[in-house]
Amino acid sequence: MNNPALNTATQHRLHDLAKAEAERLRRQAIHDFANETVDEFWRGADAIWQRGQTTAERSATRLHARLARRAS
Repeated sequence: MNNPALNTATQHRLHDLAKAEAERLRRQAIHDFANETVDEFWRGADAIWQRGQTTAERSATRLHARLARRAS
């Protein structure tokens, strides 16, 4: 916010009000959607873990095949 008509004190006050409103909205969202947020977090974490497991298994299989080809 670079408006020469606003002095520094006004800019700081507006900034503080905006931060306070953002914090209020954050607290309200946590209150309203806490269960959904936690559930969504764990669903996402599980999906990442599952992908990691699949990727690790695929990588291990490919490595094993490469090592077998080199050994023969």
